[in-house]
Amino acid sequence: MSNEPEEYPVRVKDQARFEQEFAANQQAYEELKDQIRREYGSQYVAIAHGRLVGPAPTFEEATAMALKLQPRPEHFVVFEADSDPMFDIIDDPYTELLAELPEES
Repeated sequence: MSNEPEEYPVRVKDQARFEQEFAANQQAYEELKDQIRREYGSQYVAIAHGRLVGPAPTFEEATAMALKLQPRPEHFVVFEADSDPMFDIIDDPYTELLAELPEES
């Protein structure tokens, strides 16, 4: 097994857990947004499992931090600290292709 984080797209394995983590991450952001902007300015930050994972200089590094968490989050968000994260659901025509991906072993 590789220590490298999985590439996207990542399949949601547990929809109920995804929805719980989504809500927890959104709440964590609302509680921490002033602190995030004040302390991490122009960096990227990741929020997962309802908590701040940490800052990183790049989007890719912040994403890698979130993907390395155990247990692996069903939902996480990475964003520039001086901007709001996107919590809106996006209708992406490619997401229907996810159902055709082979199951992970």
